[in-house]
Amino acid sequence: MKVFLAFLIASEAAGAVLKDTFLSRDRSQSQALEADSKALDNRIQSYADKLEPGATREFLKTLRLCAPCQKFERIGEAHDGGYVMCMDGLDHGLIGAYSYGINGFDGWGMAVASRFHIPLQEYDCFNLQQPAACSGCSVKFHGECILNQHGQPSYDHKTLTQQLSESGNAQAAKGSLLLKIDVEAAEWSVFAEEPVDNLKKFREIIVEYHWVGDTHKHDLYLAAVKKVEKAGFSVAHLHGNNHQGMINYGEYSIPHVLEVTYIQTPPSGCAANIPYRIPQDQPCAYGSPELPDAHLPSKL
Repeated sequence: MKVFLAFLIASEAAGAVLKDTFLSRDRSQSQALEADSKALDNRIQSYADKLEPGATREFLKTLRLCAPCQKFERIGEAHDGGYVMCMDGLDHGLIGAYSYGINGFDGWGMAVASRFHIPLQEYDCFNLQQPAACSGCSVKFHGECILNQHGQPSYDHKTLTQQLSESGNAQAAKGSLLLKIDVEAAEWSVFAEEPVDNLKKFREIIVEYHWVGDTHKHDLYLAAVKKVEKAGFSVAHLHGNNHQGMINYGEYSIPHVLEVTYIQTPPSGCAANIPYRIPQDQPCAYGSPELPDAHLPSKL
C-alpha cells in the first residue's frame, strides 16, 4: 500500500512538473507571438505615418489593430486553409457561414458548421471538387465565384447579394452569419461595391487581402476597407501570409498578402494595448518559415 501511495504522489508531482513545463512553453510562445503581432502592426502604422496624405497612407492606416478579443482560436487546417478567429460571443445567434475560395478543401467551413451547428455555403468556380461534408453537417457546395456588383454576371459568377438571396439569407439579421473569403484579389472590388447592409449581416469576417503592394490600386483598396469599416468592423488580428513574401517601398517592407480578422468595432472606439496571445498563427506555406517582421529604419 505504501508503495502504491508513493507511486501516486510521485505521479502527481511529475504531472504538476509537466503541466508547469507546458504552461511555461505556452507563455513563451505567446510572448514571442505577441511581440511579432504588435511589431507587424507598429511597422505598418509607422510607415503610414511617414507618407504624404493620399490613398496609400489612408489605406494602410485602416489596417491598424483596433478591436480586442478575449479568445482567439485557429479554425481549419494547420497551415493553408486555417485562419485565426475571435471566438468571443460566437456561441449564440449564428444561422449560417459562407466560405469563398475553398480550392477542394474547407477545414474552416466544416469546423464552424460542426461547432456551431449552422448551415455552410461553399463557393469555388475554379476547383469544382467538393469536400466531404462533416458528420451531421448541412453543407452546400456552389460551383460559383463571387462577383463585384459592377461585374458581368454569369452562371458561375454571382454577387454576394445574389448568393445571399439564393441561399435563403437575404433577410438575415445583423451579425448572424460568418464570412471567410480568399479569392485572389477579387475581395477588393466585392467589398468596395457590395451594399453595406449585406456586410452587416456578418458577425465576423476573415479575409485574405492580396497584393497589398500594388500602390496603383490603393484607391480601390481604400474604398474596400472603408466599406468594411462602415459596416461596423475593425481589425482584431493581422498575419502575414508567407506564400508571397514581402514587398518593398524603398527601404521599407511589409507583407504582400495579409490575413485579416475583422470583428465588431468596440462601442467606445479603438482600444489601446490590445493583448495578443496567438499561438495559433502558422505559416501558410508548410515547410517555409514565417515572414520576417515588416521593416522600417531604426530612426523614423
